[in-house]
Amino acid sequence: MEKVDAALITCSVYNSVAETAKATMREFGVKDYHHQPSRATKLHRKDGIWGIGSGVALEEEPATRFMFYVPRESADGILQGLISECSLQIPGRGSAVCEEVEIAAESSWNREPLKSYDGSTTIPMKSDLSTIVCTVQQGQGNHIARSALDLGVPMPQVTAGEGTGLRDKLSVIRVTVPAEKEVISVMVSAQESDEIFPALVAAGRINELGAGFIYESPGARGVINDMVVRGQHHSASMEQLIAAVDEMKGSADWRRRPISAESQGFRYLNDLVGMVLICNEGMASELVIAAMQGGAGGATIGKQAYSQIQDGKSDISPARESAELIVGKDQVDGIYDSLLSAGLYKSEASGFIALKNVSVACTHLSAPR
Repeated sequence: MEKVDAALITCSVYNSVAETAKATMREFGVKDYHHQPSRATKLHRKDGIWGIGSGVALEEEPATRFMFYVPRESADGILQGLISECSLQIPGRGSAVCEEVEIAAESSWNREPLKSYDGSTTIPMKSDLSTIVCTVQQGQGNHIARSALDLGVPMPQVTAGEGTGLRDKLSVIRVTVPAEKEVISVMVSAQESDEIFPALVAAGRINELGAGFIYESPGARGVINDMVVRGQHHSASMEQLIAAVDEMKGSADWRRRPISAESQGFRYLNDLVGMVLICNEGMASELVIAAMQGGAGGATIGKQAYSQIQDGKSDISPARESAELIVGKDQVDGIYDSLLSAGLYKSEASGFIALKNVSVACTHLSAPR
């Protein structure tokens, strides 16, 4: 498979900021993008009345994830534009991050460089971020999000999906494994991921049969929403104080947590690749089945919308589906050939493939990944 270097930009903002994000993408020359509704979660500290009803509760707010691919040399410019115009350096507004990827050369995407950032202020970005994505049964998403927030991880986002893989291979007992899934995405520093990843495995019991799947993709950079708790009455938020100490110490090592006994001893899958598949709505199931025949273990299919900033004729449907196939490095070419045979790039599918590094994953190891 011939590949082209690129960067994936993911801008996750509360809906009140979404129009500003779209205007910024238009200004910088982004031609098209995918977007997906999500639930952004945080903790809300309630005072109550005379102590009655006080405490900390999980709070959800509608949010939107914008995703688009750009040449690598354009990534930092559009990141700075989104951060500056949307004020994402302020906790409680959203995040914008970049991940370096490789795109299959036959996939259609905008390879033209974007407008350069000409702002007077360059906002510092974190350069050691990792993305952790956890897929669980429907109804368990808030539990994982709350577990992440309790660990100090800001703005877990929950989206909906439909699973394939293990359920399709259980024949008679497949009815006991629901197809509906929830996908929780968080961004953490590389220093923290060694503790947070096993803690989330333990929280979701991911190592048990049919419980779910979790993986980590390293090497991201950008600005993340540092709000964990809303309703604190201080001049500076706890998130701002933590960020200031991080900057003074040069890393987040000072707040590393000891790994609990229950999160030790998990067996992990390593040296993997994430194959990001995007296609027109109604085609993902067929393509994922073809990928499974080529060696993939399955995937969770999610809904996305596709928008063109500049109108033009295209076979790409406004309604799209996406799936992430987490596979061994030696499986990529075989799976790609199976997808080609299934019509990946035909007009009915208008498929797209991107590859990203996956450092570690965990699931029930008796089940195929």
